Amino acid sequence: MITYTDPYVPELREGELSLDSVPDSALGPGIDCAVICTDHRAFNYAGIASTFPLVVDTRNALKGHAGDHIFRL
Repeated sequence: MITYTDPYVPELREGELSLDSVPDSALGPGIDCAVICTDHRAFNYAGIASTFPLVVDTRNALKGHAGDHIFRL
């Protein structure tokens, strides 16, 4: 399953893909990987780094955070 959260983009529609943003408070156990695609001040990036088992950071939002589970693109 794919979910996303973004306070500025409430829904994504592309072809057959239809997703609604979920509140970040609903994210947690059961999520295998978090992908950071944007750098919003609304997100707690330290919390993301400490919560998810795998984090892909495409925006350098976790600058200053270390961990073998963090991959930067």
